[in-house]
Amino acid sequence: MDEPVVFRIGLEKLTARLSVQAVQLYKLAVEYPAWTRQQAERELGVGATELEELITTLTDLLLLRPSLDPDREFTAVGPDTATAELLTAEENEMHRRRAVHQQLRRELLALQPTYFEARQTRRRDEAIDVVDDVGMVRHLLADQARKCERELHIAHPGGGMNEAGLSRSLALDLMMLDRGVVMHSVLQHCTRSHAPTQRYVAAVTAAGALVRTAPIVPRRIIVFDREVAFLPTASGDPADGAVLVREPAVLSHLLDSFDLLWHSGRQFPAERTEVAEDESEEAGEELTRAILRQMAAGAKDEVIARRLGISVRTCRRHIATLAADLGAQSRFQAGVLAEQRGLLD
Repeated sequence: MDEPVVFRIGLEKLTARLSVQAVQLYKLAVEYPAWTRQQAERELGVGATELEELITTLTDLLLLRPSLDPDREFTAVGPDTATAELLTAEENEMHRRRAVHQQLRRELLALQPTYFEARQTRRRDEAIDVVDDVGMVRHLLADQARKCERELHIAHPGGGMNEAGLSRSLALDLMMLDRGVVMHSVLQHCTRSHAPTQRYVAAVTAAGALVRTAPIVPRRIIVFDREVAFLPTASGDPADGAVLVREPAVLSHLLDSFDLLWHSGRQFPAERTEVAEDESEEAGEELTRAILRQMAAGAKDEVIARRLGISVRTCRRHIATLAADLGAQSRFQAGVLAEQRGLLD
């Protein structure tokens, strides 16, 4: 069945189409069900062509419809009935189009894995591949986790991932550890007090992973088998996707930087032991020194908090305590006094 003309012209134009003469014709049709075209032309003062346009307007709006009575050409329909039929037809059309759009979206998005896999095959020798779709990044990470055979290196900045992110990481990490993959992970000191991260570390270390923490982890790095690395984009926002690197020279540089971070880190305490307590105390001292270094460099509170993976409130509480202990009148003076007294060594 052809869709009514009203849908082709758009509902926003309906009011403009109901002219004064169209309303007069509708009134005539309601008052005199057996009206004729000659009667309408005479009472409305219009010609045959203009009358035909008025009739078309009313039939498009379902206010007039062909009559089943052979003595009448048209039957007038109440506005409520016409409105109900028009809106029902429009809603059905909207639902149909929405279903078509959703189906088209599903079919096209289903091609994404095929596209990226084919592009990877085509660009196997290329050093860098930028993936700007978060869902595809997760798909590629899972694929690399399944292929990983020897080593996994992870550096993760910030105060700890959310439960959903940790759950995804845990499933992939345990899968690799179960195959005998050696996993080295560096987190920030602040994650030692993050309960979800504590549970994650307890699970992966029980499976054989090695986890350390450092005061500052500059950027997120994930390297599989020293062959492919996942890096954040220039914005650093995970929502913007990731950069895949396969160039051996770049990978070597990344792993050298990772090794420096790893060897300067402190073991994440999986259990409360005397050694773990000592490590945690030293980690706390390193966090304090990192704050003092940032203060001495003139960094703002927000910058310090972001670099150390802590909240601005926590950062300011640390700064206030340090300034009071040093007898400093300002945060910058506290950093300078700390440097002069050798506290940054």
